[in-house]
Amino acid sequence: MKTIHLDFDRDIWLYVPESWPFNDFANVDEWSTTIGRLFAESAGVDERVGAALAAAVHSIAVDTPEEESRFVYMGDAFNFLFFVSILQLETDTSLSLEDLASVDDTTVTRPVEVETLRSRGMGKGLRSLRYADSGDPDHSIAAIAQYAWRAKGLDVVMIASSFNVVALTELLPIVDELALSVSVVKV
Repeated sequence: MKTIHLDFDRDIWLYVPESWPFNDFANVDEWSTTIGRLFAESAGVDERVGAALAAAVHSIAVDTPEEESRFVYMGDAFNFLFFVSILQLETDTSLSLEDLASVDDTTVTRPVEVETLRSRGMGKGLRSLRYADSGDPDHSIAAIAQYAWRAKGLDVVMIASSFNVVALTELLPIVDELALSVSVVKV
């Protein structure tokens, strides 16, 4: 069987466990409470701030669909918190790499920016950067960076999005680095 592996910076990204128990944590409550406490202690902030962070990572963990892996950006966790979703599926030849990267998204407010990326572990891939209308009454705009690779029988899609368009755009090099760390491994 094949799966993906990420060689990511653990000082910036927090892997969200997909099942419990995980390492020394019996459940999601224990895990998220520990994350919040440790970050509050290391930043020297009030424990209420740590509790808010714990609640945020708890929510991200319990809302994770079964077929998705998540990583939370923790480089500035007390000011800007977001996660990336990674999906790995058996290759579907009816879909192009452009389809996987949502290059033809019709909800965009301006043309999609498409860039070819080369990863050591996945080879040639695409990144689309889109600014999409959420469809809500206020027409909120979300920045969406969507990466797509096809390698060794797997289609791999990674998505980072935020309504804080400026922050996500500024952090794009860090998100790119995470995306480029993906490789396919046998288990």
